[in-house]
Amino acid sequence: MTDISEMLKAYLAEAEDAPMVWGESDCSTWPAKWVERVRGVSVPLPAWSSREEAHALMRDTGSLVSLWDEALSECGIYETAVPSIGDVGVILSHAHGEAGGIFIDGGYFAWRAEPTGYRILRPRQNTIVKVWSIQ
Repeated sequence: MTDISEMLKAYLAEAEDAPMVWGESDCSTWPAKWVERVRGVSVPLPAWSSREEAHALMRDTGSLVSLWDEALSECGIYETAVPSIGDVGVILSHAHGEAGGIFIDGGYFAWRAEPTGYRILRPRQNTIVKVWSIQ
């Protein structure tokens, strides 16, 4: 079996210069595709094609966490208390509100943002809304 950190490095490299596209490689679809790659399951997120549609879905379900909870539970992926490398989660950012992404080495968090690539930050514990274990 391939080491999760090596898989994650390759996944991050693929996104490095790629444009962020709503509904294809945004802060929800990008980590969902990561889950699909690692676990071999399709994450049943609803479809959207713009920021406005994504935010409307979040409002309709209550939050980004609600969207993820429903989709990931259907895949047998559940919450964990402490993020490990490769786990997916939702954080609360001052600039963007709830944002989904992937936890990387050292407690850092990577998420897709416009226009290209991904961003990395080290979230404070009180900004981590929820984490789901991919292991």
